[in-house]
Amino acid sequence: MVITVEPGCYFGAALLLPALKFLEEAALLPFMSFGGVRIEDNVLVTATGAESLTHVPRTVGEIEAVMAGGPWPA
Repeated sequence: MVITVEPGCYFGAALLLPALKFLEEAALLPFMSFGGVRIEDNVLVTATGAESLTHVPRTVGEIEAVMAGGPWPA
């Protein structure tokens, strides 16, 4: 079976602004214009374990290198 794992972090004003009294406002507000990010993985699950089928850059360095025209990491 193949499943998709999609963790995300979003900075939506409609949800966050009413909750600011419970949050660290000074730390949160600089990110409000960013929107958010989601990292998606496709994972093969078998009787003996799981294997990621996703091969994309993950670290900041890898992502910046690819965005600058460098090779896709192996």
